Amino acid sequence: MYDVIIVGGGPAGLAAAIHSAVFGLRTLVLEAGEKAGGLATRARGIENYPGFQRKISGLRLMEKMVNQAKKSGVKLQTSEEVINLSLDGKDKVVETRRGKYQCKALILATGDGMNGVGMKWETWLGAGVAYCAECGAPFFKGKDIIVVGSVQDAAGESLRLTRIAKNVRLVNHANMIDISVRMRKQLEKRKVGLIEDLAGKEIKGKPASKQLILHHVRGSGTETLKADMVFVVAGVKPFVSVLQNAGIRTHRQGCIVVDKFERTNIEGVFAAGGCASTVRDIVPACVGDGAAVATCARLYLAYGY
Repeated sequence: MYDVIIVGGGPAGLAAAIHSAVFGLRTLVLEAGEKAGGLATRARGIENYPGFQRKISGLRLMEKMVNQAKKSGVKLQTSEEVINLSLDGKDKVVETRRGKYQCKALILATGDGMNGVGMKWETWLGAGVAYCAECGAPFFKGKDIIVVGSVQDAAGESLRLTRIAKNVRLVNHANMIDISVRMRKQLEKRKVGLIEDLAGKEIKGKPASKQLILHHVRGSGTETLKADMVFVVAGVKPFVSVLQNAGIRTHRQGCIVVDKFERTNIEGVFAAGGCASTVRDIVPACVGDGAAVATCARLYLAYGY
């Protein structure tokens, strides 16, 4: 029995673990990968992390966080893929392929729940790239947005985004956008630009000014589109089904719905970082969400809220 179990060993999960251990809570981190750190380990140079005057690589930063967590008393187990959650009772049960673990408070820090479409740098969410329409809506208002996706859902998301965005363009990620004649007419009526026979290759640019590099599906050469944001529409990862089967409320794209105290719809279950936020930058995910969710879990354990 642990006081807190944290699912996910990325920036938010590790920060939450460190804070939980400092609070004196018996803490376990379950990481599905062979190493902790998540996508943050791919960051070449982080310039805005407090306390570091020079750039630090994501890999080095995550190594420091892992070491700090272990020294604080956190138990970290890698290659622990969670396959089931039982959240009905006061004590929560987390099942992995290796065994079952119990806790009084559960923190989900699993990162973004979306599969990509294969573009380079599509994982830099929060830096002008988004996957969740509902949780990212405030950031789309009045913006020029490019939607990338080759499924019917991409066309539907494009229509929804026209209600808040200034301009919306839909880029296929196959030979043709597979949508009905009726849907095409709706997109034309709402002035959504259809860009076909081109597929997304790479995302470049600063957070507020993105460049989408496209390659010709039926030929050679590339083209470049500029926009304020790139919205990627792809299928959700298998773990989202585990969350939904456990009764955890999510948005359409798999992002966990939380309140201002990082609480999910299930008592004693919290979420932080990329799985529950439109902002995936390492600093807010670590310093912000990670610290906040650990504090909220501690208050729940101590006072029941």
